[in-house]
Order: sequence, then structure tokens, then C-alpha cells
Amino acid sequence: MSWHVVCRVGATDSYLPPLADSDPRLIVSFAAPGGLNTLRYNFVERFTEHLGGLPTGTALDLINLAAAVFTADLCVLRELGEERWTRDITIHLPVEDEALWASASPIAAETLGFLTGDRWSFEFRARPIIQTEHEEVAGERPTVVSLFSGGLDSLVGVIDLLAAGHRVALVGHYGAGMTHAYQQRVSEALEEVFPGHFLPVLFHAQPPTIEGAGEREQTMRSRSFLFFSLGIGVASRLGDKTQLYVPENGLISINVPLTTARSGSLSTRTTHPHYVSLFRQLLTALGLDHPIVLPYRLKTKGAMLQECAHQEALAKAAPLTMSCAHSEGSRWEGTSPGVHCGYCYPCLIRRAATRAAGTADAPYTLDVRTAPPDPTSQRGRDFRALSMAIERFRLRPASRAVFDVLDSGPVPPDEISEYAEMYRNGMRELAALLT
Repeated sequence: MSWHVVCRVGATDSYLPPLADSDPRLIVSFAAPGGLNTLRYNFVERFTEHLGGLPTGTALDLINLAAAVFTADLCVLRELGEERWTRDITIHLPVEDEALWASASPIAAETLGFLTGDRWSFEFRARPIIQTEHEEVAGERPTVVSLFSGGLDSLVGVIDLLAAGHRVALVGHYGAGMTHAYQQRVSEALEEVFPGHFLPVLFHAQPPTIEGAGEREQTMRSRSFLFFSLGIGVASRLGDKTQLYVPENGLISINVPLTTARSGSLSTRTTHPHYVSLFRQLLTALGLDHPIVLPYRLKTKGAMLQECAHQEALAKAAPLTMSCAHSEGSRWEGTSPGVHCGYCYPCLIRRAATRAAGTADAPYTLDVRTAPPDPTSQRGRDFRALSMAIERFRLRPASRAVFDVLDSGPVPPDEISEYAEMYRNGMRELAALLT
């Protein structure tokens, strides 16, 4: 069953493609208050306030595409897909240069296919050219862009850039929940150390609630496509060749499956080297000249912390960051929301890293070292999988690490040995936590 996501941009857009009555469809309105299934976002306000106007042409279309993909990802349940996972989704979107997007659609489909595990196709139609304003904005303009999630890796990334003398635009994305609060409190801590040297540009995007659709899809594999696209949009406002930094440790980027049950598309590929390579190819096809830099792709999280260029700033802000996969789930367990659970995979990696580096950390609801969770329980699922992965790693020869790395997808051939060494170091960090 193929879903059609029909995007209408602006209050006067009433487009509907010729579809059979049996074709499932989702109509989503952008920039159309009161329209059918209106996407809630603050893109226009944030670009105008911080950067003097919207991105031009293709960069704006890329953001609209990413928002449409993100909406489809959350609103079309995987249980409706092949084997209750793989979905067939066609995005219908108006763009400024229809021929350009038609030529780029194969690489766009491949990029999203690798990222989400779904089959994507596109139907583009022409939209009117939007005259982009260029208002002067007070203050010195940033020179680089860095993705800013409110997590520990993004904190290290911005600290290192600021310590090197860059002026940085921090691009964050948040939906419902407390993510925005984490981003704000980390920004405030950084402002005390680097006053006036960075610009937080925090975007909100919340897909519409579809009447009768039930709960949202929770996997959200496409979120990084929206995140990257917003970063490119900001970079485009700062000028050609403006770099986009993606601060993520290598162990999370390659995300080697802990067990065979987590292989393939069940393992997230948010910043995987192959996904980043495909996204770069998409930018080239679209004529968007903005290098994407992954400075920590060959480092563990612990190494990032140890080598951070400003340890005082790190010590001040690190306890304010959030890495937990379900930070708000604590409210259902009778504890305060916004506290790291301590037993999800991101929490385990974080705690192993801060322990290895001696970095100040946030509190955890559960201490897996003194009170390991029941491995048969939902709470103990990641702990059990990690324990199995560490034992398997301990018993295998070092040469096997290359094949473990490739289990999650292709990596650059000239860096395969370095990725393998990084993976071994990361597993040693995690093993030390559980010993």
C-alpha cells in the first residue's frame, strides 16, 4: 500500500493530484493558518528574526521537503507497511525549479531510503518564486553553522568551535516535550563563558494531529533529515561554502547493532557516514555548496570529552545537557521529568564516556553499576543487549572489528581501519562501565 502525502504551500494552494479513491492520502498545509492539517512551525519567524529573511529558492524547498518527510514519518504508522516496517510513501510538493528537483529525486530517494528504511518517491510541481528579503540583522554574522541538539556531543562541538575563534550559528530543532528547555539552558551556560560569540537559531516543527489516525509513529528515523536541512538553510543565508558542522561521536554515528535483532533499518542511521555521503550528493545535485563536517567521526564520546578545548565551559554546561532516549518517561515512574534514566543505550554510552574522561555529569534515575536492571524486563533490554555485545567483542579477534563496523552500512574505504579502531575503543569504554 502506497501513501500519498500532498503538500499545499500557502493559503491559496488547493492542489490535489489525480488519485484513485482507494489510494490512502494525507494532505498537509504549510504556511496556511487554518488550512487542512496545518504543520505547526516557526521557520519564517526564526529566519527573519535572526538572519534577515528566508533562504532562497532551492534551500527553502529542501526545508519544505524535509518537513513533509518528517510529517509523513510520524503520521504514517509502520504497522501499515510491509512486514509492519517498510512503508511506500510518495511526497507531492511544489518547488521553485521543477526540473532541478526531478533530476535530484533519485538521490533524494536513496538518501531517505537508507535513513528510514522506507521506499520514497516524489511528484514535484512548480510553485511561484518567493521574493526573499535581505534585512540587516544587528551584530556580527556567524561564520559557521553547527547542529545543536542540547546533548553532550553538540555541546563539545560548539565549545571547540568557539574556543578556535569561530562565530557560530547553533541550529536546533524541537517539537513537543522538553528539548527546547535543554537547548536554552545550555545556551545560557555558554553565554556566560563566550558572551555574544554565538547565535542560537532554534526551530520548532510539530506535525499536525490527524483526526482518527491514533498514536504517532515513534521511530522518527527522518528527524536528522529535517535537522540537516535546517542547518543547510541557515548556511545558505550566511553565504556559499558556509560549513555545516555535525558534532556526533563515531560510536553513535556508525551505531554497530548490539545484537542481530537490531541489524539493518532497525538500527538508527542519524549521522552514519553513508547517510552523510548521500546527503552531500543530494546537495551537489541541487547546487547547494555547503561542506558538511563531522569532526568527531573517528572519536569515541569519551575522547571528545577528554580533548574538549575548554574544560571549564564543559564542566559548567555538561550537567545541563540531555542524552536520554526517553527523558520524559520518568514522569510515569513517579520521578521528576528531565532526568537521565540511566539504562537506555544513549545513557549507557554517556555514563561510560563521562566516567572515562572524568567529566562532571548529570544524575541518573538508575545506577546500572550498583543496581543493574532485570535483563528480561523492558527497562533491562538495552543493558542486556550491551552486555551481550561486550562479551561477544571480548571473545572475537581484533580483526573482526572491521566487519562489525560494516554491519551498519558502508564507510569510506580509506578510513575503515580508523573506524574499526574507534569502535574498539568505544567498546572498551563501555566494558569499563560494566566491569
